[in-house]
Amino acid sequence: MPHTDGPHDEVMIEALFYKATTPLYKGCSISMLSTRLLLLSLNIVHGITHTFMDELFSSLQKKLLSKNNKMLISSYEARKLIKLLGLTYDSIHANGCVFFRKNNKHIHVCPKHNTNRFVEGSMVVPWKVLKHFPLIP
Repeated sequence: MPHTDGPHDEVMIEALFYKATTPLYKGCSISMLSTRLLLLSLNIVHGITHTFMDELFSSLQKKLLSKNNKMLISSYEARKLIKLLGLTYDSIHANGCVFFRKNNKHIHVCPKHNTNRFVEGSMVVPWKVLKHFPLIP
């Protein structure tokens, strides 16, 4: 997270502290923040769609957890948390042979194997997307 001083930073730190110390529901041993980070990790590692994550959050919140739980409402809310923590990531298109970034950012075919960057019949959906979390912001 970029360092700046001011009241806005204090509010952000207090909000993060609250999420890190408040249980997901009464009697739960895992915090709101830990739960959110765990679910986001599963989302990114397994390439789960935002639509599925929204349905998962809704089902967990309304049907599986106790009434006064503090589960996320949407994947959008989860992504906001990542930005609040300063943990941004880059989405890099790939096809098993080449990363379509830097010099290859604007090409649509692998220069070595002549394979497509995008799923057949699409010019929008890539074969694979790598989520890269830079170590240095």
